[in-house]
Amino acid sequence: MKSLNTLIEAHRKERDLELRRTFVPRRLGDSLSKTLSSNLVKVITGPRRAGKSTLAFQALAGKRFAYLNFEDDALHGEITSDELIEALEAVYGKTEFLFFDEIQNYPQWESFINKLHRRGHNLVITGSNSRLLSRELGSALTGRHLSFELLPFSFEEFLLSFGTEKADSSERFQRYLVWGGFPEVVLANIEPSGYLRTLFDSVVLRDVVTRHRIRVTTAIHDLLGLLMNNAASRFSARSLERSLGTLSTATIQKFIAYCREAYLVQDLQPYFFKPRMRIKADRKIYAFDNGFVSAKSQPVIPNSSRLLENLVFVELVRRGFKPNIDLFYYQTRAGAEVDFLLRHESRNLELLQVTQRLSSLKAREREIRALRQGAEELKLRKLTVITLDTEETIHEAGIEIKVVPCQAWLTSSRQGAQ
Repeated sequence: MKSLNTLIEAHRKERDLELRRTFVPRRLGDSLSKTLSSNLVKVITGPRRAGKSTLAFQALAGKRFAYLNFEDDALHGEITSDELIEALEAVYGKTEFLFFDEIQNYPQWESFINKLHRRGHNLVITGSNSRLLSRELGSALTGRHLSFELLPFSFEEFLLSFGTEKADSSERFQRYLVWGGFPEVVLANIEPSGYLRTLFDSVVLRDVVTRHRIRVTTAIHDLLGLLMNNAASRFSARSLERSLGTLSTATIQKFIAYCREAYLVQDLQPYFFKPRMRIKADRKIYAFDNGFVSAKSQPVIPNSSRLLENLVFVELVRRGFKPNIDLFYYQTRAGAEVDFLLRHESRNLELLQVTQRLSSLKAREREIRALRQGAEELKLRKLTVITLDTEETIHEAGIEIKVVPCQAWLTSSRQGAQ
């Protein structure tokens, strides 16, 4: 028991060191803080290194809480849950909260959390696998938990990280567009491409290959390389099978699901009234951070068009729209494509088109035609085009289209799926 106590004492020192750091305020911080008094388990999910533990520290600052980080291999051995709780109480004494970081690494963690919840402990937990946590917590706690999904820095949080330091806003936006919002990329003086490639490959190894015991590691890296090079583009499992030549369509679908759970990529269905048509149709693929696209694309040349659309997708997810539930792309009956359809329950809310510029007549006609057809078919009036730097209002054939620069859209009042 002494060695376990020593281990937990080391985690306590890590906690105290983290609490002395200066935090960039996260928008989810207020929401999490307001729920701390609830006896429901607070669950923070999101990509590795997106700032989940920092968010929890931000909310728990000033509270009496015990902390354990289950990334520590020393906690993966033969330690019973009762031994763990006894050691926590010996080191921390009486606390208001228990904060467990990356809980999915602890064997049979869902039973452990359920036991602590039944005993009246107030719990905050984090995890980097969306499916694992939602599926097992849903079974173990049957609705007795609150979920918070944290993605890398939003553009507003990215700007906050600079404090009062002055700089050209367009230059900062370009940096965010290319290298994304992972906190260490934003806050540390590091070369982003190498860091992001290492992070990406580490997540693939730990949360995909090792967790799912995949033997064809080269094939999954080839698949992800192909997806990153075609971010914001349409694909089908059959087309990927032809391109790769080493994986079946069933295996490709399974691997994409694993990568989706690990917050690497997200596939997006087109909207059809009949769900079976959505499942059969081609999908679009997006990364959970623009930095992954830039770092993993070959050659490493920024593609502003793809990056702009990927950025808008991630922000829509951050604003609460769930892919393939209330967020889709839309293809008109004439075959024109609208990048995003936002819905809530049975209502269509908005059609969103993303393009670098509307300066060329051809691009302008293409984007307006797609929106006009979509608006007519879906009976929608809220139509938006997001561009790099154009702002105007277009009136045509009885419809109004707002054209908004991406910077302005990212910092506008946030809206959820409601």
